Amino acid sequence: MSKLKKKVLRALLRQVAILGAPFILGASRRTRFREYFDSRIIALHHDDIEEFVAQYPKVWSEEETIRHLIEHRSSICRFGDGEFKLMVGERHKSFQDVNPALNSRMLEVLHSNDPNTLIAIHPVRDFDGLGRIWQKFIIRIGREVLELLERDRDYPSMGAFRTLPRRNREEFVARIKLIKQIWDGRKILMVVGTNSRFTFEPELFNNAQSVDFLYAPAKNAFNEYDDIVKRITQYDKDEYLIMPVLGPTATILAYDLARMGYQAIDFGQMPGTFRRAKWTLFGSEDFVIKELIDTTKSVG
Repeated sequence: MSKLKKKVLRALLRQVAILGAPFILGASRRTRFREYFDSRIIALHHDDIEEFVAQYPKVWSEEETIRHLIEHRSSICRFGDGEFKLMVGERHKSFQDVNPALNSRMLEVLHSNDPNTLIAIHPVRDFDGLGRIWQKFIIRIGREVLELLERDRDYPSMGAFRTLPRRNREEFVARIKLIKQIWDGRKILMVVGTNSRFTFEPELFNNAQSVDFLYAPAKNAFNEYDDIVKRITQYDKDEYLIMPVLGPTATILAYDLARMGYQAIDFGQMPGTFRRAKWTLFGSEDFVIKELIDTTKSVG
């Protein structure tokens, strides 16, 4: 089928889904109704998605990425769907409006080759492992994203803090213990959005020497970028691990802070991912995992 025919049929399917959903009674039925049309669109573009996967650069495993951070005390800048959407001109739903200056900086970071800073991208390894969100993402702007990347470059995985094992409790606990080695016995400065959805999870940070918080705007934080950097640099780079959680702004922050001599981890909403994984594996987000509780150290 030609690209034009696919485009027309996709537009028709989307329109039917949009117009028909309000007439479906019940939230679960409406969800199934929309998912049916999503599945039809994905099937229509199956070959295009497979082509994207074949051309996508090689991405390290999540464990390999984490171990590199531990062994080399590297910084990491993460590029996921939100960052790529902004870079091709789409508005980010929750964190940041399109900003040409921000996009220019993200492009600079994406193409950088600083040996002490990992430039991590979303792991794309096969069609089935993509999930529906990324399958739809590829259909819409996959070609533009490929043009942003260096296809002969190996990238670390931005899923290091986002993709956690959910099939086996032992694997999950082992991965969390590995991640916690990044800040073991260290002072942390969390840079988070005011009233954001970030949650502090003691099981993750109870092995740190201390955890301090610096607050910034939860949305469009890049508008106050210089002030945020100024406040962060009041903390000693030899003492503090900086962990920004500010959407796309955190990606640039980690890069600039690394160039100033800090170790900076573009952390994302890992605590939320941690809680959801606990719900899947242990039946409750509030379940306390005894193996992660270190009674010999406490966060001050």
